[in-house]
Amino acid sequence: MKERLPTFIALFLLIILVIATWWAADYTQRAIPIEPPVQITHEPDAWSGNFVMISSDNQGIATNRLTGTQLVHYPDDDSYEASHATLFGIRPDTPRTQASADKVTLKDKGDFILMQGNAHIHRFPSEDTSALDIRSEELTVLPNESIIKTDKPADVLQGNSRMQGKGMIYNNKTRRLEVFANTDVVISPQDINKANKDKP
Repeated sequence: MKERLPTFIALFLLIILVIATWWAADYTQRAIPIEPPVQITHEPDAWSGNFVMISSDNQGIATNRLTGTQLVHYPDDDSYEASHATLFGIRPDTPRTQASADKVTLKDKGDFILMQGNAHIHRFPSEDTSALDIRSEELTVLPNESIIKTDKPADVLQGNSRMQGKGMIYNNKTRRLEVFANTDVVISPQDINKANKDKP
């Protein structure tokens, strides 16, 4: 029995050491406050006054320019919100456009643009097409697809012709316009004559 006594003492001391270590670790965790995980909310993390933003394609050619009185960035969805903004479409392969609104929201790195409040898009005239104006309280612009659309009431003026309706899609590459429900269309005879002249 005397021969086993040192073994029992060593085992007892080892158990005491394990219990003391566990207690010390638990006490330390309870004594030191642990910060809760950071929750990203829709709060701005960066902002600017008057600004100019320019986006370019893969070749480095400027395609869009955005100006405004204030720019705010939201980290939760990596979106930008611009106040009293004007967007200039300067892609070399499409007609030049200018758009403005009280508030402009850019998402998906500028691939999705939402214009709200007095939204207005003006496509400048070209050799074969007259100027185009689109007005609505809300317009969505997809720059990579050259698409402008809305499901709200829209007023479209091209040349001397006017189209009004709820919902529309305009493709700036093909220059095709679709106006949907409750359409009120007034086609100018001058525009009909011009369209007939342009036909081969």
